[in-house]
Amino acid sequence: MNYYREKPIKEIDLNQTLYTTIRKVCLEYPDYDAIGFLGNSITYRELLRKVDKLADAYAMAGIKEGDAVAISTINMPCVQENLLALSKLGATSKWIDLRIKSKDLVKYINESNCKMVVVFDGVLDSIVEIIDEITAKKVLVVSPKDYLKPVVRVLANLKDRKEGKQIFLPKDKRFEYYKNFLKSGSGNSKIEPAEFKKDRPSLIVQSSGSTGMPKSIVHTEYNFNSAMQKEAYSDLPLRVGRSMWVGIPPFIIYGLNNSIYAALMFGMKAEMSPFVSETALFDDLGKYDCACAAPFHYRYLYNKVLELQGSELEQTMKKIARVDVFISGGDKISPRELLNMQHVLGRKILNGYGNNELAGAAVITPIYASKPSAVGVPMWGIEVDAFDITTSEKCPKGIEGELCFSSNNLFVEYIDNEEETANIKQIHQDGKYWIHTGDMGYIDEEGFVYISGRYKRLIIRSAYKIAPDSIEKVILELPFVKECVVVGVPDKEDKEAPMAFVCLENEWKDKSDVVESEIKNKCNIELPDYKIPKHFKFIEQIPYHNGKQAFKELEKIGTEYVEGLGDTNES
Repeated sequence: MNYYREKPIKEIDLNQTLYTTIRKVCLEYPDYDAIGFLGNSITYRELLRKVDKLADAYAMAGIKEGDAVAISTINMPCVQENLLALSKLGATSKWIDLRIKSKDLVKYINESNCKMVVVFDGVLDSIVEIIDEITAKKVLVVSPKDYLKPVVRVLANLKDRKEGKQIFLPKDKRFEYYKNFLKSGSGNSKIEPAEFKKDRPSLIVQSSGSTGMPKSIVHTEYNFNSAMQKEAYSDLPLRVGRSMWVGIPPFIIYGLNNSIYAALMFGMKAEMSPFVSETALFDDLGKYDCACAAPFHYRYLYNKVLELQGSELEQTMKKIARVDVFISGGDKISPRELLNMQHVLGRKILNGYGNNELAGAAVITPIYASKPSAVGVPMWGIEVDAFDITTSEKCPKGIEGELCFSSNNLFVEYIDNEEETANIKQIHQDGKYWIHTGDMGYIDEEGFVYISGRYKRLIIRSAYKIAPDSIEKVILELPFVKECVVVGVPDKEDKEAPMAFVCLENEWKDKSDVVESEIKNKCNIELPDYKIPKHFKFIEQIPYHNGKQAFKELEKIGTEYVEGLGDTNES
């Protein structure tokens, strides 16, 4: 209890829809900025007006309670608009990773019988390719330019025209510009908000595949509100009128819940960065008071500060001094890195830990009680323990086991995957549901949580968690591949990258040059870009230890291989 506020920064009623909850914020702070985007701002009054118009437009198009709408976009204001408008109708918003391949896009749209799709115009071609295969009868195409100031929008259009980058809708009535669809809604909507239902599946996010193949994870509005209640008890400076930098895409729950919804909940301005780039946090310095970002953002910021000199350094440090806190998620910053960063940037960078199944953050470092080796303490209302992986018994303090969490905001299920749901969400002897994370760690006497390793193999490429077996499965489908093991190896750009060790069937072992292109082509077609192995190596046989594939040995071989490549760092 020493790490929580005695009273929450805001009292939160868990039994409300997202729309009803944020509508109260909009009415209380109508003239405060709710969203910042590429130099433009939207007030809470303007946001509520757009949300009501969008809900009205959806209702006129036939969207009703229980229907699902798929959303695949970068960070821009349409995220908040759709999150709240669909909540108002009692519909489900399904957030789909825009980096996935077309065949997977079909799967995720159809498994929830999505009636409509909202898509970022930069990936329009992917939807055009599959339009006849999906359940959706309407595709709304949204552009970042929709939210620019008029003069800037005109200049952007002229630039795109000159460079041949204009995007046109196909001559197909199923496609419509999002901005035109929004105009079809009434400015004086008479639609009554849907009744709150605690167990209604209202939000679906994708896993990164860190526990196997990517899965669709179902959450309720109660879960999202409960996650915000936990943040309200933290010592984070979530204050009305302040601004939060949002650099994590909305199809990742850390972005959607802990960043975007949190900013709305606490009356803050969400400074939305559409760029998934390591430079974005640095580029936007001066626009925000706190940040929700990934370690690769902070590594760039730290290294950039070390490079700067003179007045440029002075101005940068003034902007950093304005920031209350840098919140880090998606991966851990090592103790050495954290100490170095704190020495240069101040004690502002906070490690955290969580996952999709827990509706985002579950552990966070208190601002005034940090331990560089720990990821933090459990958030208010969350239980965490380490359990022996062989006996399932609870481990004493300081003893390593699999980290498991229990809370009132656990995910409902994985869609069409009862077996994996039961594997991850287990009832223990205490009668409570616990999430089995697959991460090894321990808890010290003061309640701090430490991650010591991975029970389930993971590769963390930038902020993306990758299950090696999801890559191995694709490669092993090729008839000439006898065995395949994928491990993580050091990488200058992404910190860690997948490397595939491939053992060929005997008759193919002298044709590795021929089959390598086929393996790479299959990976390019079937895997999202961040999962495509950066290195491939053919070996006579996969090493084993005690009857199990020797992953550690292959990691060592892979590391030496990459180091031998020198500055190129390419296979």
